[in-house]
Amino acid sequence: MLQVIGQQLSLAAAAAILGRLEALQGDRMPTPAELLATDTETLRGIGMSRAKAAYLHDPSLRASKTGVSTSIACAPSTDDAARASLIEVKGVGRFTADGVLMLALRRPDVWPAADLALRRAVERIWGLEPPASIEEIDALGERFRPWRTLAAAYLYSSTES
Repeated sequence: MLQVIGQQLSLAAAAAILGRLEALQGDRMPTPAELLATDTETLRGIGMSRAKAAYLHDPSLRASKTGVSTSIACAPSTDDAARASLIEVKGVGRFTADGVLMLALRRPDVWPAADLALRRAVERIWGLEPPASIEEIDALGERFRPWRTLAAAYLYSSTES
């Protein structure tokens, strides 16, 4: 859920919206059924865009039908199969799917080439002319297999100052 809420937002803004979402349910994350029962205007009132409110309803609907969250359903899959399954969810692209694989499923070999922060770090470290393509970033990530998640974490930390 945080990966969808945090799309194109700062971590602080995403955390604030997530906090307001939890406050709607007595300071806990809503269940899929509770999220489905929350209308779009209420979600907009806590800072979500209309699109993100709709995006959150799709995985909630899938989870309430199957009793399993999309990320849990992906857990036994390969990274590529899990990413493909996650991308089937409305509003989820490679950026968000890779975030789920790295943060929720703790996969060790995910290279989030669609993440702008990673792309900027790679451009800076390897002296690439911006904007580097996702394909260029993916190619550089190959050298870090099978520990691309760790390499990405180091690159992310290199941008903090």
